[in-house]
Amino acid sequence: MAPRVSLREMQAEVARLQRLPFTAEELGVIRQATPIVAPKLSAKFEPDDGFCYLAAPKLHMEFAVVKSVRLRLPFGIVLPRYTIYMGFEHGEIWEKGPTVNRLRAVAFVFQRLAVTDRWLDEEYGRKH
Repeated sequence: MAPRVSLREMQAEVARLQRLPFTAEELGVIRQATPIVAPKLSAKFEPDDGFCYLAAPKLHMEFAVVKSVRLRLPFGIVLPRYTIYMGFEHGEIWEKGPTVNRLRAVAFVFQRLAVTDRWLDEEYGRKH
């Protein structure tokens, strides 16, 4: 389990990464594949700056997907890496989640979170 940090510490950690902007196509893939996680506009996170901010009221969590440089190849080809940060307590506490190399894997992580949430609700009941 990753250490929990404040919003300011998370932003400082992300600022050290070489971020890449999200394209409209990438944002569309994330939004279509993750219906439980609705996109939410926030002044703190901009897709053009390599951040995609998502809020999941049903899961009581917030997420920031950060797109950064994984590898630079010859002829200007850049391979991205996607890191998912999970926010708790209305975005006051953040934890570094999985880091994946494919956009499809980002959607898969969110889908698994939704399935896990449903299973926990069935086993232990909804707590609100």
